[in-house]
This record gives sequence, structure tokens and C-alpha cells, in this order.
Amino acid sequence: MNLGPETELVEHKRSTGELKEGIASMASILNKHGRGTLYFGVLNNGDVVGQQVSDSTLRKVSQAIAHSIAPAVYPTVERLVADGGEDYVRVTFEGPDAPYACKNVYRIRVADEDRFMEPDMLESMVLERAYRRKPWDRQSSPRPLSDVEEAELRRFVERGRRRGRIAFEHESVERTLASLGLLAANGSLTNAAEVLFCPSVDVQLKMGVFKTHMRTEALDLRQEPGTVFSLVDQAEYYIANNIRRKIVVTGRRTRDEVPEIPFVAIREALMNAYAHRAWHRPGYVQVDVYHDAVDIISPGWFVSGQDPEDHLSGRSTSSETRNRLIAAALFRSGDIESSGLGMRKMRELCDAANVRVTYEEVPFGTKLTFHRNAPFAANLESDVRESAGKCGKVRERFGKGLSENEFAVAEAIETMGFASTSEVMMAVGLSERGVQGVLKRLAERGVVLRTGAGRSTRYKLAD
Repeated sequence: MNLGPETELVEHKRSTGELKEGIASMASILNKHGRGTLYFGVLNNGDVVGQQVSDSTLRKVSQAIAHSIAPAVYPTVERLVADGGEDYVRVTFEGPDAPYACKNVYRIRVADEDRFMEPDMLESMVLERAYRRKPWDRQSSPRPLSDVEEAELRRFVERGRRRGRIAFEHESVERTLASLGLLAANGSLTNAAEVLFCPSVDVQLKMGVFKTHMRTEALDLRQEPGTVFSLVDQAEYYIANNIRRKIVVTGRRTRDEVPEIPFVAIREALMNAYAHRAWHRPGYVQVDVYHDAVDIISPGWFVSGQDPEDHLSGRSTSSETRNRLIAAALFRSGDIESSGLGMRKMRELCDAANVRVTYEEVPFGTKLTFHRNAPFAANLESDVRESAGKCGKVRERFGKGLSENEFAVAEAIETMGFASTSEVMMAVGLSERGVQGVLKRLAERGVVLRTGAGRSTRYKLAD
């Protein structure tokens, strides 16, 4: 009988003769994942070889764990029988109070190994535990009530009323925040109220467009303070203006623009980045746009025991978060969903758009990546233009004298009036080189006129 190989969540030991090593692995797994399984009587490759197991064996394992790991964990220790009749021991365990020490030593699970924890990681986990016991978002903020942006608070209440999740109307800052449970016991703002409704003192959003993932050449850089809502709006607008879109002509005077990454998915990702970030850590949400990806990075990884892939797939409906008060407020306004529904919706939208979504733990915290879909940039007739003869001056004047790419670029410029190369790229979904070549040909034929120079270069449709 084979139980499968060791993983980050599973450890095998030949027998309880390796009890000390097994318990050290338990603490290591708890520090990484908050749950796991330890087997005795099983080889590294998962083959069950068995061992002698009695009630005293189970008691010995349980007591050794109690005397070795701190804070305390309460595992399930049981004797199992393999298909071949061999007895073996299974220890299942979980705990929300990382970091866990084994004999005063802290380790972290990496693949199937237990490595000593770095001091800065240990310090961070100790702070996380302190804030789990006394959540940061419920603590009093030093900001006065007068710092609250009342217009933002009013809009928040209106969104909640439209969703049927807020029953009262806005009266005053103090009354509304009290009704939302966002005031501390002494009547001051909570940290949750501060980040939601007070403009930040420090930069809380950095954005950039980079030529390569080496980040050695930045094409654009921005940084912004603000409330959570204004920051999400700015980040969403920034991403929207730096990704490709298809213009689909349907026969109407207006054109349908289809972004390569669904805007609803982008907003969900940004709102989650602020809702669940580790606010007690210094830092900011970072948006990086590359030719093949959009990264959203926020301080802090998922709370212990939460697996992002489980949420994306719908296997988990847990809404556990380090910021319960912030998350509860954002749910009432309809800005996020509960039970992991928002992440699952994001995955479904991206699957439909053929955009892969991944999460990765990085030193700064959590990195969500939208992998940009290269085929989106291909100028397929069925995608970009349903048929000829459906749009304004360009087709009337030039008939069949232009290629479909040239029609697409000219019509985009016609729609915008004046357009830069990058704006045309986003509109038609062609590469920079492709757009530059088309613009050159159109200018030579007198279809478009070029004005300005360098970064000020713009194109307009010839009269």
C-alpha cells in the first residue's frame, strides 16, 4: 500500500524511533500551512511498511508532541491498518497560532524539507500572531473624525443601500460610522475607518509599466496616497489604460471595446489586495504592468491555513481574513463578496477570457498575476472586424484600398480624434512595431496626419 510522496503538508517517518524529527516537521508544517499530516510506519516514498502500534505507542506520541511544540496543538493520533495488515500511525494536526517552536527552535517547511526560520520571518510571524489576538483594524486610530472624507462615506452607504446590505441613510460622520461598527469603544476612529475613509498620509499605491521583468527600464512610474476606494479606482484606471483592447464593430455607430483582462476581475483583485493586506506592516500595494503580465503585489500572505488555489477553484468557501472589520464593511457596501465567491468569480471571468491567474508568495507578501494572453493581440478578422463597410469616413473614402489592419488603425484614430501610438495599440490590440508600421503607411498615403514629435507625437485622420 502506498500513501503517495511527501509534500509540504505531509511527512513520513519509518517508525516512532524518529519521533523527535517527526515532531520538528509538524511545527515546520504548521508555520507554513497551519495544518498537515504526519505518518509513522511509512517510507519516504509513501510505502506503508508498518510498525508495532499499541495504546502506549499512541500515548507516547501524543505526550511527546505536548512537551515539544509551543504554543500547544491538539492533534488527532490514531492507529490505522494498511491493506496488507500492517499497523501504522497517522497524526493529523492544525493550528492558527504560528509561529510554532519545537524545543524552542523555529523552522519553516520548504517542499519536503524543514529549514531554520530567518529572524525577519520570525519577527513578522510574531507580529501577525499579536494582531490575530488583537486585530489591527479594530484598534483605535490617532486620526480625528474630521479627517474622514464624508463624500466617500456617503457613497459607501449608498452602495450598501442599493445592495440591500445597509438599511439606514447617512446622517453624519459619527453616527454613520457608529452604525457601521467602525468606531472604537472610546468613540475614536478605528484603524479600519481610517484606511477606508481617511486619505492616507503615506503613499499606499505604486504603479509602473516596465519593459522587462528585470525592472531595469521603467516606461512609466506613479505613486499615490488616498483612501482605499480612491486607490482602487486609480489602480483600475491605470491597468485599463496600459492593457490591450479589441474594438469590435457591430454595425452601430458605437464600437464595443473588449479588454484582454476583464475589468471586473481587475477590480476584484485590487479590492482584495487592500481588504486582506497586512496593514500593520509598512508598505503599499504595487501594480506592475509588463508586456506579458500584470502583477498586483500586497503586503502579507494569506492567513494561516488559507490556500489561494482552493479559493480560486471553489474548493474553499472560507472567508477567514486578518482584517475582519475591514472585510465586513466592504461586504456591506458590496465592494467584496463573502465565502470566497469573489475570487472564484474572478477565476471564472478570466477563464472565459483565456487569461491565466496565479498567486505566489513573495518576500513582500502576496503577488497575484494576470498572465496576458498573447493571441489577444493577433488581429483576427473575426475578432476585430465583423465585416467591411460598417464604419464612417474611412471606409466611405478609401473603400477597399486599405488592409484590415489599416482600416482598424484609421478607424481608431477617427473615433479618438487625436491619438498617440500607445493609444492606438490599446484600441486595436496590435504590437508597438505593428502599429508604427501601419501608421507610417497611412501617413505616406495621406490617410492620417502626424503632429508633434517624440512623446508628443499624435495622429489624426486627414480632412
